[in-house]
Amino acid sequence: LIEILIAITVFAVVMMGMMTTWKCIINGTQVGEAAAAAAQRARISMKTMEDALVNTQIARQNIQYFSFVADTSHENFASLSLAARLPANFLCSGYFGDNVMRRVTFDVEKDAQNRNNLVMTQAPILAITSPQYPPKSITLAKDVTFFGLEFWSPTDSEFKTEFLPTNEV
Repeated sequence: LIEILIAITVFAVVMMGMMTTWKCIINGTQVGEAAAAAAQRARISMKTMEDALVNTQIARQNIQYFSFVADTSHENFASLSLAARLPANFLCSGYFGDNVMRRVTFDVEKDAQNRNNLVMTQAPILAITSPQYPPKSITLAKDVTFFGLEFWSPTDSEFKTEFLPTNEV
């Protein structure tokens, strides 16, 4: 009887060790997957912003539609709105069909859990948005703590946080 009790105790200790190891493996996998998803979101966010900026269009004759607006007045969260001729492989382009000229806005907004998320909003330049035809929004990054913009000043040869020549790219 004593041998059986000792064998059960040894078996229980071995099983507890295995369960603890398994729990550590599961937790490590979850943390790794979350980190990989965050890195992928950051990569896609940067690529999306780069594509939008590279394809920016300015037309002084229709500045109300083609304005380039950068707001860096908030301490931690900037905002950027621009008109761009976007390629077919741009994020959410299938939603707009042949409307390649769109206003794209990058802004930090609070979600239902009161977290700050970087959100990209798109709408065709000449379309009237309404509750029936809302602009298309997509969250690019979650739990954003800082979203800043800096602009190269050719006259000063340095980066500035304020974009003074609005509507010039």
